[in-house]
Amino acid sequence: MYDPAYNSGFDTVSWVIMIGMYLYFGYAQYRIAQKTGHTSPWWSYVPILNVVQWVQMANRPMWWFVLCLVPFINIIAFAVLWSDIAKAVGKPGIWGFVMLLPLLNFIGIGVLAFSAYTPTQQRVQPTPQPQNQPENVA
Repeated sequence: MYDPAYNSGFDTVSWVIMIGMYLYFGYAQYRIAQKTGHTSPWWSYVPILNVVQWVQMANRPMWWFVLCLVPFINIIAFAVLWSDIAKAVGKPGIWGFVMLLPLLNFIGIGVLAFSAYTPTQQRVQPTPQPQNQPENVA
């Protein structure tokens, strides 16, 4: 039988590892959000808001969030979202697909978060409004 007084230390170690992974992924996503110009990078640490943040960083419509909630379809949605996020931080889209692979996703999110930012696509800049200038009348 299980003796509740017995603690092998495994429980404590597993909790420390899980909290460490949570903080690593949260901080890495925080850095990615800063690179993409997200207005609230702290959303990376909030469980449901971080998926909303993925959708916004990938410049996808908000109905993609619903796709992330549907079983089996969410795998494809996550792959597309992370591929778009990788492109937004100047990396090839394949790094987004690496995020689906267990253990390799530690490396993938680290590359996206901590490597130098080299944009490959132009961000949409607001067009300057023409100013009214007096015409030269001779």
